[in-house]
Amino acid sequence: MSLIENASRRGFLKGMLSAGAFVLSVRVYPEALWGATPGSSDPLGQAAFQSGVYLAIDTDGTVYILAHRSEMGTGSRTSLPRIVADELDADWARVRID
Repeated sequence: MSLIENASRRGFLKGMLSAGAFVLSVRVYPEALWGATPGSSDPLGQAAFQSGVYLAIDTDGTVYILAHRSEMGTGSRTSLPRIVADELDADWARVRID
């Protein structure tokens, strides 16, 4: 039997403040640590526009997606690039997944 824990307003505000501080601290984190170094052979690190850790767009229109989870029959390596290509209006042939 689980006990019900009452959440106080002060506890909620503390949690929201700490979550906001975490989000802001991630943005202040040095960008050199976000992606690969320019001399590496990783196409995701060499792309012209890297919107985050998992998505990059090259100057020729190639979209790179970093999917670090294994496939295991779930179709994530097919469905994820299709969704990204649809949302970005990118050419399906130019979407690469790493």
